[in-house]
Amino acid sequence: MTIEGWTAIEIKLPLEVQPTDTELDVMSGVLFEIGAQGIELRDAERPMMVIAAFSPEFGSASLRHSVSAALEDAGLPFSHVDQRGYEPIDWSTHWRSHFHPMDFGKLWVVPSWLEAPAEAGHVLWIDPSRAFGTGLHATTGLCLRAVLDRSPTSSILDVGTGTGILAFGALKLGTAHAVGVDNDPEALDVATENAQYNGLSDRVELRATLPDGVMFPLVVANILAGPLIEMAPEISACVAPGGVLLLSGILGTQVDGVVAAYRNPPLSFDVLTVAHEGEWARIDLQKRAGHG
Repeated sequence: MTIEGWTAIEIKLPLEVQPTDTELDVMSGVLFEIGAQGIELRDAERPMMVIAAFSPEFGSASLRHSVSAALEDAGLPFSHVDQRGYEPIDWSTHWRSHFHPMDFGKLWVVPSWLEAPAEAGHVLWIDPSRAFGTGLHATTGLCLRAVLDRSPTSSILDVGTGTGILAFGALKLGTAHAVGVDNDPEALDVATENAQYNGLSDRVELRATLPDGVMFPLVVANILAGPLIEMAPEISACVAPGGVLLLSGILGTQVDGVVAAYRNPPLSFDVLTVAHEGEWARIDLQKRAGHG
C-alpha cells in the first residue's frame, strides 16, 4: 500500500521497561483502532520505539494527543510521543529494504528475494515475512554465531524459533535434526515455508510446545528475560546432561537474574561465558553431568 503524504507517530518506550508481547499486541491494536496504516517496532534501538503510519486525514496537530490519551487509557508504557511527516512509502515492499545478505563466517544468511554473493559458501535463505529472526537484531546474531561456532550435533532445540534461522543454520552446517518451538502460529507458518525453501523439511519438526521427555545436546532460546526465567524448569528438562544451553533476548542488566534461575538449585547449570553486543547479552550454560 502506498501512502501519500503520510504522518508518522513515534512512540518512545521507557528505558527501564521491556514490554511483553501482549503489551506490544495491545499497543498495535490501539494504534490500528485509531487509524494507523502500518506499524514498525524498532527494538534494536534504545530506547525502543514504535512507529505508526497515518494517512493524510490524520495529519492534524491533535493526532499526537489522541495517541497519547489512548495509550494512557490502555495502561501501556511509553515515555514520549512525537509526530512528524515522511515521504511517501510503499509499505508492502519497504520492509525488505532493511534486509541484505549477511556473512556469519561459516554461513551466509540471504533474503529469499535476493541472490547470494559469489563468495558465499553455505547459504541459508530466509524470508522473515511476519516472524522475528533475520540476523539483523543483535540477539539473533549473537545466537547464530554461537550455534555456528559449535561442532554439529545430533540434534538442536530452538525455543522461540521465529523464522527458523537458528535451527536451520545448524542444519546447514551438519546437525542431523532440529526441533523449532514457537507459540505464534504465524511464526510456525513462516518457519515451515523457510524450511521448504531450503530443502530442510525432512530434518526439522516445528511445533507450538516444548517436546516432552526428549533431551537435546544443544538448546537455544532467544526470547525475553521474563519467559526465560519463568520457563527455566521446562527448558532445563530439554537439555541433556553435559549439554549446552544458549540464552538470549536478554539485556545486560538482566543477566544476573537469568543466570540465578538456571544455576541455583534445583537446576544445575554452569556458566561457560556471557557475550555482549550493545546492550544485549547471550548466556552460554552447560548442564552438569548426572542431572537429568
